[in-house]
Amino acid sequence: MANANVLEKYRKKKKLTVKELTDKMDKTPGWYSKIKCGHFVLPSYHLPKMASILGVKPEVLAKEYFSEHELEESSSCENDQQPA
Repeated sequence: MANANVLEKYRKKKKLTVKELTDKMDKTPGWYSKIKCGHFVLPSYHLPKMASILGVKPEVLAKEYFSEHELEESSSCENDQQPA
């Protein structure tokens, strides 16, 4: 199972808003929200571009994202708001 909290960890570390990240991915915030909330898994063909944007090696992002170990920080998808 995918661990979307990994994406959030790196997005926040880079101080990117969801809008900034999705603009760079040529996607919508709704697309990212569905991945973040676990409705969809980030397709592997998007990993290299996502990793580049997030400033991490693709193999590191893939290993963490597809890891069975959850990050302790949880991401709430109820009333999903973009962080400032």
